[in-house]
Amino acid sequence: MRRWTWGILLLSLGVPVTAAWAVKKDEKLYVKARNTRVLKSAVPTADVVAVLQPGQQVTWKGADPKNAQWHQVTEPGGKPGYVFQTNLSTKPPNMELVSKDGKTRTIDPAAFVSSGAAVKALSPGAEKYGNDKGGDYKAAVAQLQKLEGLAKAVTPVQIDKHVKQAGLFPVVAPNTKLGPQKGGR
Repeated sequence: MRRWTWGILLLSLGVPVTAAWAVKKDEKLYVKARNTRVLKSAVPTADVVAVLQPGQQVTWKGADPKNAQWHQVTEPGGKPGYVFQTNLSTKPPNMELVSKDGKTRTIDPAAFVSSGAAVKALSPGAEKYGNDKGGDYKAAVAQLQKLEGLAKAVTPVQIDKHVKQAGLFPVVAPNTKLGPQKGGR
Protein backbone atom coordinates (compact mmCIF):
# COMPACT_ATOMS: atom_id res chain seq x y z
CA MET A 1 0.00 0.00 0.00
CA ARG A 2 1.16 3.51 -0.70
CA ARG A 3 1.93 5.95 2.13
CA TRP A 4 -1.04 8.19 1.37
CA THR A 5 -3.38 5.18 1.38
CA TRP A 6 -2.04 4.16 4.80
CA GLY A 7 -2.41 7.75 5.97
CA ILE A 8 -6.07 7.89 4.93
CA LEU A 9 -6.68 4.51 6.57
CA LEU A 10 -5.02 5.57 9.82
CA LEU A 11 -6.83 8.91 9.89
CA SER A 12 -10.17 7.18 9.35
CA LEU A 13 -9.40 4.96 12.34
CA GLY A 14 -8.45 7.97 14.48
CA VAL A 15 -4.76 7.08 14.64
CA PRO A 16 -2.49 10.16 14.69
CA VAL A 17 -0.34 10.46 11.58
CA THR A 18 3.03 11.86 12.57
CA ALA A 19 5.53 14.09 10.85
CA ALA A 20 7.73 11.01 10.67
CA TRP A 21 6.26 10.21 7.28
CA ALA A 22 7.52 13.46 5.82
CA VAL A 23 11.03 13.63 7.26
CA LYS A 24 13.91 11.43 8.22
CA LYS A 25 15.82 11.49 11.48
CA ASP A 26 18.10 14.56 11.77
CA GLU A 27 16.19 16.53 9.12
CA LYS A 28 14.85 20.00 9.88
CA LEU A 29 11.27 20.88 10.81
CA TYR A 30 9.77 24.32 11.32
CA VAL A 31 7.95 25.62 14.35
CA LYS A 32 4.52 26.86 13.30
CA ALA A 33 2.96 28.01 16.57
CA ARG A 34 3.75 31.05 18.69
CA ASN A 35 5.53 30.36 21.98
CA THR A 36 6.06 26.68 21.23
CA ARG A 37 7.58 25.07 24.28
CA VAL A 38 10.36 22.53 23.96
CA LEU A 39 9.97 20.31 27.04
CA LYS A 40 12.47 18.07 28.88
CA SER A 41 10.19 15.05 28.49
CA ALA A 42 7.09 14.00 26.55
CA VAL A 43 4.77 15.17 29.34
CA PRO A 44 2.83 18.45 29.11
CA THR A 45 3.87 19.45 32.64
CA ALA A 46 7.61 18.86 32.06
CA ASP A 47 10.15 21.64 32.54
CA VAL A 48 10.68 23.97 29.59
CA VAL A 49 14.00 23.73 27.73
CA ALA A 50 13.27 26.59 25.29
CA VAL A 51 10.41 28.64 23.86
CA LEU A 52 10.41 28.94 20.06
CA GLN A 53 8.58 31.16 17.59
CA PRO A 54 7.14 30.45 14.12
CA GLY A 55 9.75 29.88 11.46
CA GLN A 56 12.47 28.67 13.81
CA GLN A 57 13.95 25.31 12.85
CA VAL A 58 14.43 22.24 15.00
CA THR A 59 16.22 19.00 14.19
CA TRP A 60 13.77 16.10 14.26
CA LYS A 61 14.91 13.02 16.22
CA GLY A 62 11.72 10.96 16.02
CA ALA A 63 8.33 10.44 17.61
CA ASP A 64 8.23 9.43 21.25
CA PRO A 65 7.77 5.63 21.29
CA LYS A 66 5.26 5.79 24.15
CA ASN A 67 3.20 8.71 22.81
CA ALA A 68 3.49 9.53 19.09
CA GLN A 69 1.86 12.93 19.63
CA TRP A 70 5.17 14.11 21.09
CA HIS A 71 8.29 14.45 18.96
CA GLN A 72 11.86 14.55 20.14
CA VAL A 73 13.78 17.48 18.66
CA THR A 74 16.95 19.45 19.14
CA GLU A 75 16.22 23.17 19.45
CA PRO A 76 18.36 25.79 17.64
CA GLY A 77 20.61 26.21 20.70
CA GLY A 78 21.44 22.49 20.65
CA LYS A 79 19.34 21.37 23.62
CA PRO A 80 17.25 18.20 23.21
CA GLY A 81 13.58 18.16 24.14
CA TYR A 82 10.04 17.28 23.09
CA VAL A 83 7.47 19.26 21.11
CA PHE A 84 3.77 18.49 20.59
CA GLN A 85 3.28 17.35 16.97
CA THR A 86 0.79 20.05 15.95
CA ASN A 87 3.44 22.72 16.56
CA LEU A 88 5.74 21.33 13.86
CA SER A 89 5.67 21.58 10.08
CA THR A 90 7.77 20.37 7.19
CA LYS A 91 7.38 23.77 5.51
CA PRO A 92 8.26 27.23 6.80
CA PRO A 93 5.36 29.54 7.62
CA ASN A 94 4.18 31.68 4.71
CA MET A 95 5.48 35.22 4.63
CA GLU A 96 2.78 37.71 5.58
CA LEU A 97 2.16 40.84 3.55
CA VAL A 98 1.39 44.15 5.17
CA SER A 99 0.61 47.50 3.63
CA LYS A 100 1.93 50.74 5.04
CA ASP A 101 1.55 54.11 3.34
CA GLY A 102 0.34 52.39 0.15
CA LYS A 103 3.49 50.30 -0.14
CA THR A 104 3.46 46.54 0.24
CA ARG A 105 6.39 44.85 1.93
CA THR A 106 7.11 41.44 3.36
CA ILE A 107 7.85 40.89 7.03
CA ASP A 108 9.35 38.12 9.09
CA PRO A 109 6.50 35.77 10.17
CA ALA A 110 8.04 35.34 13.65
CA ALA A 111 8.09 39.11 14.12
CA PHE A 112 4.50 39.37 12.87
CA VAL A 113 3.25 36.70 15.27
CA SER A 114 5.29 38.02 18.20
CA SER A 115 3.81 41.48 17.68
CA GLY A 116 0.39 40.17 18.71
CA ALA A 117 -1.15 41.25 15.40
CA ALA A 118 -1.75 37.64 14.35
CA VAL A 119 -3.89 36.88 17.40
CA LYS A 120 -5.75 40.17 17.62
CA ALA A 121 -9.41 39.87 16.70
CA LEU A 122 -9.57 43.23 14.96
CA SER A 123 -6.92 45.32 13.25
CA PRO A 124 -6.94 49.08 13.90
CA GLY A 125 -8.42 49.55 10.41
CA ALA A 126 -11.28 47.14 11.12
CA GLU A 127 -11.96 48.84 14.45
CA LYS A 128 -12.12 52.27 12.77
CA TYR A 129 -14.37 50.95 9.99
CA GLY A 130 -16.80 49.37 12.46
CA ASN A 131 -16.89 52.38 14.75
CA ASP A 132 -17.36 54.80 11.82
CA LYS A 133 -20.13 52.64 10.33
CA GLY A 134 -22.01 52.73 13.65
CA GLY A 135 -25.01 50.70 14.76
CA ASP A 136 -24.52 46.92 14.91
CA TYR A 137 -20.99 47.30 13.51
CA LYS A 138 -19.94 49.52 16.41
CA ALA A 139 -21.55 47.09 18.89
CA ALA A 140 -19.70 44.17 17.28
CA VAL A 141 -16.38 46.04 17.59
CA ALA A 142 -17.06 46.65 21.29
CA GLN A 143 -17.93 42.97 21.83
CA LEU A 144 -14.75 41.77 20.09
CA GLN A 145 -12.62 44.21 22.09
CA LYS A 146 -14.19 42.90 25.30
CA LEU A 147 -13.43 39.31 24.22
CA GLU A 148 -9.81 40.27 23.52
CA GLY A 149 -9.55 41.67 27.04
CA LEU A 150 -10.96 38.46 28.51
CA ALA A 151 -8.58 36.32 26.45
CA LYS A 152 -5.56 38.30 27.68
CA ALA A 153 -6.60 37.63 31.28
CA VAL A 154 -6.63 33.82 30.91
CA THR A 155 -3.67 32.20 32.68
CA PRO A 156 -1.97 28.85 32.03
CA VAL A 157 -3.26 27.68 35.44
CA GLN A 158 -6.85 28.40 34.35
CA ILE A 159 -6.31 26.62 31.03
CA ASP A 160 -4.85 23.59 32.83
CA LYS A 161 -7.83 23.48 35.23
CA HIS A 162 -10.31 23.66 32.33
CA VAL A 163 -8.47 20.99 30.34
CA LYS A 164 -8.60 18.61 33.33
CA GLN A 165 -12.29 19.31 33.98
CA ALA A 166 -13.18 18.83 30.32
CA GLY A 167 -11.10 15.66 29.97
CA LEU A 168 -8.99 17.16 27.18
CA PHE A 169 -5.42 16.26 26.29
CA PRO A 170 -3.20 18.53 28.41
CA VAL A 171 -0.79 20.71 26.44
CA VAL A 172 -0.16 23.53 28.93
CA ALA A 173 1.93 23.20 32.06
CA PRO A 174 0.29 25.22 34.87
CA ASN A 175 3.52 26.16 36.63
CA THR A 176 5.91 26.56 33.72
CA LYS A 177 8.81 28.78 34.63
CA LEU A 178 11.40 29.82 32.08
CA GLY A 179 15.02 30.21 32.91
CA PRO A 180 17.36 32.56 31.06
CA GLN A 181 17.03 32.19 27.31
CA LYS A 182 19.61 32.87 24.62
CA GLY A 183 18.96 36.04 22.71
CA GLY A 184 17.07 37.72 25.58
CA ARG A 185 13.92 35.62 25.24
